[in-house]
Amino acid sequence: MKQLETERLILKLYTEKDKTDLLNLFTDSEVMKHVGDGVMTEEQAEVWWEKLFNKFYPHGTNIWAVFTKENSGYIGHAGIYPRPTKKEDWEFVYFLCREAWGKGYATEIARRIIEYGFEDLDLPEVFATVDNDHSASIRVLEKAGMLFLRYEYDEEGSFSAYSIKGQNRLR
Repeated sequence: MKQLETERLILKLYTEKDKTDLLNLFTDSEVMKHVGDGVMTEEQAEVWWEKLFNKFYPHGTNIWAVFTKENSGYIGHAGIYPRPTKKEDWEFVYFLCREAWGKGYATEIARRIIEYGFEDLDLPEVFATVDNDHSASIRVLEKAGMLFLRYEYDEEGSFSAYSIKGQNRLR
């Protein structure tokens, strides 16, 4: 797991000083509206924080805190790892603090993590999933060169799977 950079951002491993930022992010109902199981309680976010250091990082899981280069401010969370239901497929995730929305950061993150997936992890294909009605995130995935793959379903209903193959990515 290495630190990643884009033109305006730094993605680096979480440290203890980032705990409050992550807890605030995971307990924000607007931010978490389209993320995984949704908004977390303070207790659930605390449990996730402990897992980060006791399970995820020791097993080499690529999870980063996202900061701006401009002022070193925390703006979000990102990662790439095997999909829970399809371990052979690796997907990336990102979510940003509300103040960081609409500034192009998500597209920078998506492009950089896709590049990392191909160049550092040697993946043949990178995936992302998104709620069918989350048009802003769909635009981000498309700007990053991803194509709609299929609709998938879980206990909460339908969502869209996107992917990009190594040989098809944007330069």
